[in-house]
Amino acid sequence: MSSGIMQRTNIPNSDLPDAVSPNSGVNLVWLAPCLLALAWFWANISAAKWLLSSFVEIPTLYKIVIGFLIVALVVRSTGSSVSAALEEDRPPGFSPNFVLRRYPLLLMLGAGICSIALQCIIDIKQFTVLLFILGTYGLCGLLVEPNFWQKNLPVAGLLACILPFNSQLNSSLGLPARVLTAQVVEKLLSLLHIGAISSYDIIVLENGIAHVDVPCSGIKTLLVGTLFLLAATWLEGRKFSLRWLGVGAANLLMLVSANAARVAVLVLVSEVFKQPKVAEIIHVPLGIVGLVCACFVTWLMLQRVPKFQLQKTSVISAKPNSKILTNPPLAKAGIIAAVTVLAVMAQLSHVETPKMAIAPLRLPEYIKSESIPLNPSEQKFFGNYPDTQTQKIRFVAGNLRGSMLTVASTSWQTYHAPELCFVASGIPVNRIEKKQLTPSVTARWLSLKNNQLSAVYWLQSAQLTTDNFMSRIGSDLTHKNHNWVLVSILFDRSLQAENHEVKEFASNVYTTVKQSLHGEMNEN
Repeated sequence: MSSGIMQRTNIPNSDLPDAVSPNSGVNLVWLAPCLLALAWFWANISAAKWLLSSFVEIPTLYKIVIGFLIVALVVRSTGSSVSAALEEDRPPGFSPNFVLRRYPLLLMLGAGICSIALQCIIDIKQFTVLLFILGTYGLCGLLVEPNFWQKNLPVAGLLACILPFNSQLNSSLGLPARVLTAQVVEKLLSLLHIGAISSYDIIVLENGIAHVDVPCSGIKTLLVGTLFLLAATWLEGRKFSLRWLGVGAANLLMLVSANAARVAVLVLVSEVFKQPKVAEIIHVPLGIVGLVCACFVTWLMLQRVPKFQLQKTSVISAKPNSKILTNPPLAKAGIIAAVTVLAVMAQLSHVETPKMAIAPLRLPEYIKSESIPLNPSEQKFFGNYPDTQTQKIRFVAGNLRGSMLTVASTSWQTYHAPELCFVASGIPVNRIEKKQLTPSVTARWLSLKNNQLSAVYWLQSAQLTTDNFMSRIGSDLTHKNHNWVLVSILFDRSLQAENHEVKEFASNVYTTVKQSLHGEMNEN
């Protein structure tokens, strides 16, 4: 007994209270991860706000899937963390002594840099939110067990794909996807010596017209195929590697090819072989068959990807308070500073030029016009973009009568194909042609309602006029011609694009819009 007492009295600093040192240490340990988390969320504050605001609009099915993923992740992670802890004789869960591990750090910083770059080039919120979620998981990888983080990385990918891509998907990405699909199908038909011209959402053949509607964009097919790949990777415990990236690239290519082939088959069946009812019947089955085949081949390829193997952590890093030794304090301070710099750059990238609205159109006196209200569908669509200015009029110009809609905006996401408006209003489109109305106006000329009506539209900026929507997107990429106006004119009878009055009217509208754009620029 006496020797035991002697040993206890010889313990250094035994006169100090036991609670003093641990409490101060914990406070200091939690300071670094808190600063890092604050800097990260500051860098992604716009993505976080958009995600929270759009979560209300997520369909119930999406919410159920998200809830299932979270529950499955918690259940599976609890079991894997406890088993790993028992094997390595350490407690599972988060550790405030965050370690600068290579892959989580690369994911977090890479996502932050890519997010800022995309916002500077072309601002698509869904991609920004996807990068924010992946980067946040990278941040978590600095605080949790490496085995747990690597094994559940596919779940982060699943959530990153599901959360941003809800009902707003087709309003931002659907249109360019349909444009590209239409152009690919146009090339495929040309190889078969079938003359065709691609529009925003329509394939126009020499002897008919076929709609490339919302389901034909391929966005949802890509989303479902990607979710399948991530879910299979997680359930089978496959390891992320270069081989897995190759499988992902092949999966993407197969999904895109399957969708383009489906649209081409539908166009051939409907318009070349004149079997529209058959095309309507096989529309959905073709999509399902293409998706299932692509997913099956992807699963076969996934079998060649090695499975994830648990790695034993070293004895030193397994000790709770020794993790800080694996990274010098200056390295952690440097990472916090780097993320803070990203946050400052992100805030600077959000400094936008003043929103410049088009000046009111002042048409020549010979054009008599009166304002008319937007229809409900137009009000709903343009209501999502408060910076967009629309003007709709009914006009009489000599022998010409009809209506005209102008949409002024600084973002390509506020536009959609005018022919879709006509179709939605019950006015079928029979033919679309590219016409040079005047030396300055290249436009799309439409024949409507069994050639009883005619319409024309073009996109116009202060320096450029085009009928090509991809050129409009390109202006956002190059940051030139910020302000654009979509001019859509519907005549109340069938006309020819070569008609003298039509050319004069188009020239006057073009000049009026140009003066409004320059007048708006001068005012600013």
